[in-house]
Amino acid sequence: MPQTGSELQNRIPYFLLLSSLGLSLARSAGAPGNVPPHGQIVYSAQVSQEEYTHDGGRYDLFLRMVPNGKVTRLTNHRAHPERKLGGAIREPSFSADGKRVLFLADDANSDEDVRKTMTGAAPYPYTLLNVWGLETRTPTVRPYTKGGLGWHHARWSPSGHFFCAVYPSRAGVLDQDVPIPDDIYVWNTHTRKGHRLARVPYGVDDLFWSRNGSSVIYQSGPSANLYSVPRQGGKSTMLLRGKAGRFGYSFSPDSRKVAYVDTDAVYVANASGSSATAVVKLFRSKDAPPWPRPQWARDGKKLAACELSSSGATITTKLHVYDAVIGKGRAVATLKELVTSMAWSNSGHWLVVNVRANSRVGLLAISAADGNSVMLKEPDEVTKGLDWCESH
Repeated sequence: MPQTGSELQNRIPYFLLLSSLGLSLARSAGAPGNVPPHGQIVYSAQVSQEEYTHDGGRYDLFLRMVPNGKVTRLTNHRAHPERKLGGAIREPSFSADGKRVLFLADDANSDEDVRKTMTGAAPYPYTLLNVWGLETRTPTVRPYTKGGLGWHHARWSPSGHFFCAVYPSRAGVLDQDVPIPDDIYVWNTHTRKGHRLARVPYGVDDLFWSRNGSSVIYQSGPSANLYSVPRQGGKSTMLLRGKAGRFGYSFSPDSRKVAYVDTDAVYVANASGSSATAVVKLFRSKDAPPWPRPQWARDGKKLAACELSSSGATITTKLHVYDAVIGKGRAVATLKELVTSMAWSNSGHWLVVNVRANSRVGLLAISAADGNSVMLKEPDEVTKGLDWCESH
């Protein structure tokens, strides 16, 4: 039976669970469904409450190993002024092999007045932020991009040889009444050179790579259309004609199906958008935040989706799994926290979800079979982003 929110308050941290059950990773290697996934977590944690940006203090990056809990500090922006790394560090993400991290940050010499009034504030929260990179095993930290208008939507390619990101074509104003065109760029991480792929007149609402990494896919415009542009450059082409209120496009591993969230359900359609079928019916609470993108398991046989609802200040997340083989979905767990993103384990037995409590983010592994959960990282630190990479 799915767990209720009250039952999930009694979660056991990973290392205590293994100890209490007398299990070890080596002994359980033949039964991947019995032991939660292990790997590493990168996260941006607050290291000083001193006002630095409009939305908080100073942050640095940390690496946490699962299950042993070892934590390594990856950046110390104040201790190494020669790197010119500022303290507005956020939204880290792993390359596919887990050896490199992209993140957004300001320059140490960024304008203090602009940073304190605009960075982290609507309508231009990415002001002064650039895309930086580091290797987890070395202290090397360097920026890839330049510019003060604010880079965002930095995304690794599947191979890790490239990343794409978005940059505004011009500065906006507080009472901006027309969309600001965005430019999509792609970088070669080996040569550290980038080039512009496309200018998007209505701005970029969502951005991700095709499954094979040959193109960048983006959502834009009042009709939420989906477009594709080749990684090497060329003309953008429309992949799917959308409609207002549709978001969270996710292509299956074989690229033959696409899932997305609409106003009343999660749908699965052919890659062309035809033959759309509602697979998870949803109750869309008026005040609930945007739902996370649906996620396909690696074999394409299961799809995970979240249903968020709110009552006052309380957010509830119901986690659903749709079995594409038998054509049925079911609720797996109900959480008394906001889930902001999710990913399947390599085995397909567990879902790893980011849970947010106020400004603190943790990581939870949930069994897709019975809803049992294990806390991989407690939401006990003020953070500006967290990412997970499972050991291969």
